[in-house]
Amino acid sequence: MTEQEGEGWGGSSLSPHLHTGECNELITRLMQCHKEHSVLKFFGTCNDVDRDMRQCLKKERLEKRERSKQHAAEMKKKLRAKPKEQL
Repeated sequence: MTEQEGEGWGGSSLSPHLHTGECNELITRLMQCHKEHSVLKFFGTCNDVDRDMRQCLKKERLEKRERSKQHAAEMKKKLRAKPKEQL
């Protein structure tokens, strides 16, 4: 992880306003671990926290993806229900 606020792995933003409290706590714990173990982090000291954080972010991403699919289906349904003259 970089020292810049909000910058994460693989282009994912770690800004607090984008994530749940649970994931924000894990992100903070990982950043703290990296600060406390600047050398040992390369030998796996922070791997457990990192793994938990990634799992949490994945869960968030999949939930957001599902909400987006549902929203798209609703919008398609609304558009198909309207007569063509109103479009």
